[in-house]
Amino acid sequence: MQIAYGTTLLDRGLSGEGIDGIGQYCQELLSQFRQSNEAPTVTPFTFGLDRSRCQAHLLPSYPKYIISSFSRLRNYPIFDQVDLIHSTDQLIPIQAKKPLVATIMDVIPLSHPQFIRSESRYFKTFIWKKLTRRADRIITISEFSKNEIIKYLNFPFDQIDVIPLGVDQRYFDLLDGQEKKRALEKLGLTKPFFLALGSVQPRKNLKRILAAHAQLPRGLAQDYPLVIAGKFAWDDDKILSDIQVAIKEGRCIWLKYISESEKISLLQSATGLVFASLYEGFGLPIIEAFASNLPVIASNSTSMPEVAGGAALMVNPLSIDEIRSALIELIDNPSTVARLQAAGLARAKQFSWQETAKQTIRSYQKLI
Repeated sequence: MQIAYGTTLLDRGLSGEGIDGIGQYCQELLSQFRQSNEAPTVTPFTFGLDRSRCQAHLLPSYPKYIISSFSRLRNYPIFDQVDLIHSTDQLIPIQAKKPLVATIMDVIPLSHPQFIRSESRYFKTFIWKKLTRRADRIITISEFSKNEIIKYLNFPFDQIDVIPLGVDQRYFDLLDGQEKKRALEKLGLTKPFFLALGSVQPRKNLKRILAAHAQLPRGLAQDYPLVIAGKFAWDDDKILSDIQVAIKEGRCIWLKYISESEKISLLQSATGLVFASLYEGFGLPIIEAFASNLPVIASNSTSMPEVAGGAALMVNPLSIDEIRSALIELIDNPSTVARLQAAGLARAKQFSWQETAKQTIRSYQKLI
């Protein structure tokens, strides 16, 4: 089986922008495919870059590619030489002769366009919806996302495969105490802390999380600062100012870019992960925290109850009071922490990238 495999967002991340959730998914699957003798032969393709760290075929920037493909001015032989195309992101090739699998992690552009930063968000959403309808099968990452795809894309139920994301073994492997200490000292962390993982953008609900954290009693906001680990994505004029005030008051640290090893050190050292997002198609940091023996505060909406499986403290992400109470619970109640650690570890063991890859191959086989 020969697969053309989209690596655009992974290549962008490896080129210095930082790997996002789709990039990580793409990277983990690619790694699994290259390790297995039973996996398909993968030919990566990347749009709009002049070089690829994935050894991908380089195609024009996406708008130019779409125009040239529609006008039949250019043929791209990479798609003629494979059995199937897998688009791992929203950059979907136009190739009528080959079966197409599209991974759609969420339908935020349709369901919550206010969470998309773009002056042309509605035009881009229209194009994406049209191109997604070309897929022969869709892979998504939660039952919640499947239902959203059916609702907003009107895609057939039986042509959507739910394949959860995985968690790597390195998250389960406990780091040496000295190794964690060195990593934390390098990052300037000398106190207990709460961790918020993910890019800074309105969907991550940082404004309410910061407000809840600021209301901790007994000076706990300074004793347990909120560490934000994630690059800046975009601001709706409400987030950055709150972060700067919190930093000035000594109750927040913004690390921006962190390495994978630093991320694991943070997960294995924090008091808790605060993942009270407004919308997630899956919420991989929840499972990574579970594997790292870290208790989690997660939203009781979208995909997060499904992913957490009863192993997290669930809160209404719109309620500052509920978020604050959950933070206090993790500080004051060791029995709650122990219960969540045990439940989270058991839950994390149900997810692996090996299984994600196996199920993805089964999805391919349905079309070939």
